[in-house]
Amino acid sequence: MDSGGKTIEFLDFVKNLIISPPEQVFLMGDVFHLFLGHLPSSQKENAGLIALINALSEKTEVFYFEGNHDFGINSVLLPCVKLYPRSLQPALFLWEGRRFFLAHGDIFITKTYECYIRTMTSPLVLSLLKLLDRLSLGVIYAKVSKKIQKKPIKLLQMDGGAFEKFALERFEKYSQFAKKNNLGFVGGVIEGHFHIGKKLDYYISLPSFYCEKRAFIIQSNQKS
Repeated sequence: MDSGGKTIEFLDFVKNLIISPPEQVFLMGDVFHLFLGHLPSSQKENAGLIALINALSEKTEVFYFEGNHDFGINSVLLPCVKLYPRSLQPALFLWEGRRFFLAHGDIFITKTYECYIRTMTSPLVLSLLKLLDRLSLGVIYAKVSKKIQKKPIKLLQMDGGAFEKFALERFEKYSQFAKKNNLGFVGGVIEGHFHIGKKLDYYISLPSFYCEKRAFIIQSNQKS
């Protein structure tokens, strides 16, 4: 589930999951408009959703893949959640006998972006941001957060042919990663970030909950 932002609808959705929890929940990044886990101001701003995710993690297994809007999260904030920072993405999961790569999706894009996001998520920069947040009494964070909150989130529109080409290109990048790291054959990729909300047999681009008010549901055909 790629929520694409904190909304009343998403908060209600998580509350419903707590009432009727599935076997597993995957939060695929950008669950918050902006959540820098190291910053006290960011923790305070997002306290409501943090509490709901923690409550959900007490009911079922929750996996959280950090995105480019929510990172620097640690187990102190989400103690029962299985956290996947960007450094651990993509991660391999098994479903119906097939091996899938899961990731937020802002990987294998450009060298410039990779340099930027690695810098932003580095321990040194996160520590500096935390210090700046404390010294500014949260004023700087509040201004940045307000600006990001106003930024519109849009779906990436693609017709069938364009999506097939895009999906193949993305799958090839993940396959190259698997080959480089001796991870063997991978049967598919599931990622968020791009807000497309379409799927093929080997590639699933998750919908943005913020835009479409829906989550991607996987049901197993295996019977106990």
